[in-house]
Amino acid sequence: MNERDLKYFCSLVETGNYTATATKFHVTQPAISAALRRLEEEYQAVLLMQANHRAQLVTTAAGRTLYIKSKQLLKDVAQMALEVHHANEQQVRLGFSNVAGGIWLPRVIKKFISVDLLDQVTTTVADSEQLLVDLRQGKLDAAVFSTLVPERATDLRVSILEEHQMQVLANVNSPLSHLKTIRATDLQGVPIIARPKHALPRLALEQYCQHGHIQPKIVYEAATNALVEGLVAQNVGVGVVIADSVVLRTCLDTLTFDLILVKLDHKQEFLIHEKLCTPL
Repeated sequence: MNERDLKYFCSLVETGNYTATATKFHVTQPAISAALRRLEEEYQAVLLMQANHRAQLVTTAAGRTLYIKSKQLLKDVAQMALEVHHANEQQVRLGFSNVAGGIWLPRVIKKFISVDLLDQVTTTVADSEQLLVDLRQGKLDAAVFSTLVPERATDLRVSILEEHQMQVLANVNSPLSHLKTIRATDLQGVPIIARPKHALPRLALEQYCQHGHIQPKIVYEAATNALVEGLVAQNVGVGVVIADSVVLRTCLDTLTFDLILVKLDHKQEFLIHEKLCTPL
Protein backbone atom coordinates (compact mmCIF):
# COMPACT_ATOMS: atom_id res chain seq x y z
CA MET A 1 0.00 0.00 0.00
CA ASN A 2 1.21 3.49 -0.80
CA GLU A 3 -0.27 6.97 -0.69
CA ARG A 4 -0.60 7.19 -4.47
CA ASP A 5 -2.60 3.95 -4.73
CA LEU A 6 -4.97 5.15 -2.02
CA LYS A 7 -5.51 8.45 -3.86
CA TYR A 8 -6.30 6.58 -7.07
CA PHE A 9 -8.67 4.25 -5.21
CA CYS A 10 -10.55 7.10 -3.49
CA SER A 11 -11.00 8.83 -6.83
CA LEU A 12 -12.33 5.60 -8.37
CA VAL A 13 -14.92 5.36 -5.62
CA GLU A 14 -15.93 9.00 -6.05
CA THR A 15 -16.08 9.02 -9.86
CA GLY A 16 -16.97 5.38 -10.52
CA ASN A 17 -14.87 5.69 -13.64
CA TYR A 18 -11.34 4.69 -14.71
CA THR A 19 -11.13 7.36 -17.41
CA ALA A 20 -12.08 10.21 -15.10
CA THR A 21 -9.55 9.09 -12.48
CA ALA A 22 -6.76 8.67 -15.03
CA THR A 23 -7.48 12.13 -16.42
CA LYS A 24 -7.51 13.68 -12.95
CA PHE A 25 -4.03 12.34 -12.11
CA HIS A 26 -2.62 12.61 -15.64
CA VAL A 27 -1.78 8.90 -15.86
CA THR A 28 -2.92 6.03 -18.05
CA GLN A 29 -5.90 3.79 -17.28
CA PRO A 30 -3.63 0.72 -16.90
CA ALA A 31 -1.79 2.58 -14.11
CA ILE A 32 -5.09 3.05 -12.28
CA SER A 33 -6.05 -0.60 -12.81
CA ALA A 34 -2.66 -1.73 -11.50
CA ALA A 35 -3.10 0.35 -8.34
CA LEU A 36 -6.49 -1.25 -7.68
CA ARG A 37 -5.05 -4.73 -8.18
CA ARG A 38 -2.26 -4.04 -5.70
CA LEU A 39 -4.75 -2.96 -3.06
CA GLU A 40 -7.04 -5.95 -3.64
CA GLU A 41 -4.08 -8.32 -3.44
CA GLU A 42 -2.82 -6.70 -0.26
CA TYR A 43 -6.18 -6.85 1.51
CA GLN A 44 -7.33 -10.10 -0.11
CA ALA A 45 -10.70 -8.58 -0.90
CA VAL A 46 -12.68 -7.33 -3.89
CA LEU A 47 -12.96 -3.57 -3.49
CA LEU A 48 -14.72 -2.48 -6.68
CA MET A 49 -16.99 -4.34 -9.10
CA GLN A 50 -18.02 -3.56 -12.68
CA ALA A 51 -20.71 -5.38 -14.68
CA ASN A 52 -18.96 -4.55 -17.97
CA HIS A 53 -16.30 -2.18 -19.20
CA ARG A 54 -18.89 0.56 -19.86
CA ALA A 55 -20.69 0.28 -16.52
CA GLN A 56 -20.04 2.42 -13.45
CA LEU A 57 -17.82 0.95 -10.79
CA VAL A 58 -19.68 -0.34 -7.72
CA THR A 59 -17.98 -0.19 -4.33
CA THR A 60 -18.19 -3.34 -2.21
CA ALA A 61 -18.57 -3.37 1.58
CA ALA A 62 -14.81 -3.91 1.90
CA GLY A 63 -14.22 -1.07 -0.55
CA ARG A 64 -16.39 1.31 1.43
CA THR A 65 -14.46 0.51 4.60
CA LEU A 66 -11.13 1.09 2.87
CA TYR A 67 -12.43 4.31 1.32
CA ILE A 68 -13.47 5.79 4.69
CA LYS A 69 -10.19 4.81 6.35
CA SER A 70 -8.14 6.01 3.36
CA LYS A 71 -9.74 9.46 3.31
CA GLN A 72 -8.83 9.99 6.96
CA LEU A 73 -5.34 8.57 6.46
CA LEU A 74 -4.64 10.81 3.47
CA LYS A 75 -5.87 13.81 5.43
CA ASP A 76 -3.57 12.91 8.34
CA VAL A 77 -0.59 12.44 6.01
CA ALA A 78 -1.19 15.85 4.42
CA GLN A 79 -1.49 17.42 7.86
CA MET A 80 1.71 15.73 9.01
CA ALA A 81 3.62 17.01 5.97
CA LEU A 82 2.32 20.53 6.62
CA GLU A 83 3.35 20.50 10.28
CA VAL A 84 6.79 19.03 9.58
CA HIS A 85 7.42 21.66 6.92
CA HIS A 86 6.26 24.43 9.25
CA ALA A 87 8.52 23.17 12.07
CA ASN A 88 11.59 24.14 10.02
CA GLU A 89 10.25 27.57 9.09
CA GLN A 90 10.48 28.96 12.64
CA GLN A 91 7.54 31.22 11.90
CA VAL A 92 4.51 31.98 14.06
CA ARG A 93 1.43 32.07 11.84
CA LEU A 94 -1.32 34.32 13.17
CA GLY A 95 -4.75 34.86 11.67
CA PHE A 96 -7.11 37.78 12.32
CA SER A 97 -10.71 38.29 11.35
CA ASN A 98 -11.57 41.52 9.54
CA VAL A 99 -13.00 43.08 12.70
CA ALA A 100 -10.43 41.74 15.16
CA GLY A 101 -7.60 42.64 12.80
CA GLY A 102 -8.47 46.32 13.00
CA ILE A 103 -8.30 46.18 16.79
CA TRP A 104 -5.50 43.69 17.47
CA LEU A 105 -3.17 43.67 14.47
CA PRO A 106 -1.59 47.09 15.21
CA ARG A 107 -0.95 46.01 18.82
CA VAL A 108 0.61 42.71 17.76
CA ILE A 109 2.85 44.30 15.13
CA LYS A 110 3.99 46.96 17.60
CA LYS A 111 4.81 44.31 20.21
CA PHE A 112 6.84 42.13 17.85
CA ILE A 113 8.71 45.16 16.52
CA SER A 114 9.59 46.18 20.09
CA VAL A 115 11.23 42.78 20.73
CA ASP A 116 12.78 42.64 17.23
CA LEU A 117 10.86 39.49 16.23
CA LEU A 118 8.60 40.79 13.47
CA ASP A 119 10.47 38.77 10.82
CA GLN A 120 9.40 35.58 12.61
CA VAL A 121 5.68 36.31 12.36
CA THR A 122 3.33 35.97 9.40
CA THR A 123 -0.18 37.38 9.60
CA THR A 124 -3.34 36.63 7.65
CA VAL A 125 -6.66 38.50 7.59
CA ALA A 126 -9.76 36.52 6.64
CA ASP A 127 -13.32 35.90 7.80
CA SER A 128 -13.80 33.96 11.03
CA GLU A 129 -15.09 30.82 9.32
CA GLN A 130 -11.99 30.55 7.12
CA LEU A 131 -9.71 31.17 10.09
CA LEU A 132 -11.24 28.23 11.96
CA VAL A 133 -10.82 26.00 8.90
CA ASP A 134 -7.15 27.03 8.52
CA LEU A 135 -6.58 26.52 12.24
CA ARG A 136 -8.00 23.00 12.15
CA GLN A 137 -5.95 22.19 9.03
CA GLY A 138 -2.71 23.30 10.70
CA LYS A 139 -2.22 26.34 8.48
CA LEU A 140 -2.32 28.72 11.46
CA ASP A 141 -0.86 28.56 14.95
CA ALA A 142 -3.41 30.90 16.47
CA ALA A 143 -6.33 33.07 15.39
CA VAL A 144 -8.00 36.13 16.83
CA PHE A 145 -11.58 36.69 15.77
CA SER A 146 -14.81 38.36 16.84
CA THR A 147 -18.20 36.80 17.54
CA LEU A 148 -21.56 37.83 18.93
CA VAL A 149 -21.96 34.58 20.84
CA PRO A 150 -19.45 32.46 22.78
CA GLU A 151 -17.47 30.05 20.59
CA ARG A 152 -17.73 26.40 21.61
CA ALA A 153 -15.30 23.84 20.21
CA THR A 154 -14.07 20.53 21.58
CA ASP A 155 -10.96 20.47 19.39
CA LEU A 156 -9.78 24.05 19.98
CA ARG A 157 -8.71 26.10 22.99
CA VAL A 158 -10.72 29.34 23.08
CA SER A 159 -9.88 32.28 25.37
CA ILE A 160 -11.75 35.59 25.56
CA LEU A 161 -9.32 38.49 25.15
CA GLU A 162 -11.69 41.44 25.37
CA GLU A 163 -15.32 42.38 25.05
CA HIS A 164 -16.39 45.46 23.09
CA GLN A 165 -19.64 47.36 23.01
CA MET A 166 -21.54 48.24 19.89
CA GLN A 167 -21.80 52.03 19.62
CA VAL A 168 -23.40 54.57 17.32
CA LEU A 169 -21.01 56.70 15.27
CA ALA A 170 -22.69 60.04 14.59
CA ASN A 171 -21.81 63.38 13.08
CA VAL A 172 -21.67 66.20 15.65
CA ASN A 173 -24.51 67.87 13.73
CA SER A 174 -26.77 64.83 14.08
CA PRO A 175 -29.48 65.02 16.79
CA LEU A 176 -28.28 61.63 18.05
CA SER A 177 -24.87 63.08 18.93
CA HIS A 178 -26.44 65.00 21.82
CA LEU A 179 -27.80 61.88 23.54
CA LYS A 180 -25.92 60.21 26.39
CA THR A 181 -27.18 56.78 25.36
CA ILE A 182 -29.16 55.56 22.36
CA ARG A 183 -32.07 53.15 22.45
CA ALA A 184 -33.17 51.11 19.47
CA THR A 185 -36.25 53.30 19.08
CA ASP A 186 -33.98 56.34 18.68
CA LEU A 187 -32.74 54.80 15.43
CA GLN A 188 -36.24 54.56 13.95
CA GLY A 189 -36.24 56.40 10.61
CA VAL A 190 -32.62 57.55 11.00
CA PRO A 191 -30.44 56.99 7.88
CA ILE A 192 -27.86 54.29 8.68
CA ILE A 193 -24.56 53.54 6.96
CA ALA A 194 -24.28 49.77 7.38
CA ARG A 195 -21.60 47.22 6.66
CA PRO A 196 -22.37 44.51 4.05
CA LYS A 197 -24.58 41.57 4.96
CA HIS A 198 -22.82 38.82 6.97
CA ALA A 199 -20.28 41.33 8.33
CA LEU A 200 -20.27 41.21 12.12
CA PRO A 201 -21.28 44.88 12.65
CA ARG A 202 -24.21 44.34 10.25
CA LEU A 203 -25.35 41.21 12.08
CA ALA A 204 -25.14 43.07 15.39
CA LEU A 205 -27.14 45.98 13.94
CA GLU A 206 -29.88 43.70 12.65
CA GLN A 207 -30.13 41.80 15.93
CA TYR A 208 -30.20 45.04 17.92
CA CYS A 209 -32.98 46.49 15.78
CA GLN A 210 -34.91 43.25 15.89
CA HIS A 211 -34.59 43.25 19.68
CA GLY A 212 -35.97 46.81 19.71
CA HIS A 213 -38.77 45.95 17.24
CA ILE A 214 -37.71 48.47 14.60
CA GLN A 215 -36.77 48.28 10.93
CA PRO A 216 -33.36 49.91 10.26
CA LYS A 217 -33.30 52.53 7.50
CA ILE A 218 -30.14 51.49 5.69
CA VAL A 219 -29.24 54.04 3.03
CA TYR A 220 -25.81 52.68 2.04
CA GLU A 221 -23.66 49.58 2.52
CA ALA A 222 -20.03 50.48 3.19
CA ALA A 223 -17.33 47.90 2.51
CA THR A 224 -14.97 49.24 5.21
CA ASN A 225 -15.03 51.06 8.53
CA ALA A 226 -13.11 53.89 6.89
CA LEU A 227 -15.96 54.41 4.41
CA VAL A 228 -18.51 54.35 7.23
CA GLU A 229 -16.50 57.09 8.99
CA GLY A 230 -16.22 59.14 5.80
CA LEU A 231 -19.94 59.03 5.10
CA VAL A 232 -20.85 59.82 8.69
CA ALA A 233 -18.40 62.74 8.55
CA GLN A 234 -20.44 64.00 5.58
CA ASN A 235 -23.58 63.57 7.73
CA VAL A 236 -25.08 61.10 5.25
CA GLY A 237 -26.23 58.99 8.18
CA VAL A 238 -25.03 57.30 11.34
CA GLY A 239 -23.07 54.08 11.68
CA VAL A 240 -23.33 51.27 14.20
CA VAL A 241 -19.76 50.21 14.92
CA ILE A 242 -17.68 48.21 17.36
CA ALA A 243 -16.02 50.31 20.03
CA ASP A 244 -12.23 50.58 19.44
CA SER A 245 -12.62 49.60 15.78
CA VAL A 246 -12.77 53.23 14.62
CA VAL A 247 -10.51 56.19 15.29
CA LEU A 248 -12.30 59.51 15.68
CA ARG A 249 -11.10 61.86 12.95
CA THR A 250 -10.79 65.64 12.92
CA CYS A 251 -11.70 68.18 10.28
CA LEU A 252 -8.54 69.61 8.74
CA ASP A 253 -10.17 73.02 8.39
CA THR A 254 -11.30 73.53 11.98
CA LEU A 255 -9.19 70.97 13.86
CA THR A 256 -12.34 69.94 15.73
CA PHE A 257 -13.89 66.51 16.02
CA ASP A 258 -16.66 65.99 13.48
CA LEU A 259 -17.58 62.50 14.73
CA ILE A 260 -18.73 61.23 18.08
CA LEU A 261 -19.38 57.78 19.54
CA VAL A 262 -22.55 57.32 21.59
CA LYS A 263 -23.16 54.25 23.73
CA LEU A 264 -26.18 52.07 23.19
CA ASP A 265 -28.67 51.75 26.01
CA HIS A 266 -27.21 49.33 28.56
CA LYS A 267 -30.40 47.32 28.81
CA GLN A 268 -30.20 46.54 25.11
CA GLU A 269 -26.42 46.32 24.88
CA PHE A 270 -24.75 43.81 22.56
CA LEU A 271 -21.19 42.71 23.29
CA ILE A 272 -18.65 41.66 20.68
CA HIS A 273 -16.32 38.95 22.02
CA GLU A 274 -12.68 39.11 20.92
CA LYS A 275 -11.22 35.61 21.19
CA LEU A 276 -7.89 33.88 20.83
CA CYS A 277 -8.22 30.40 19.38
CA THR A 278 -5.45 27.76 19.30
CA PRO A 279 -5.34 24.00 18.66
CA LEU A 280 -5.46 21.74 21.70
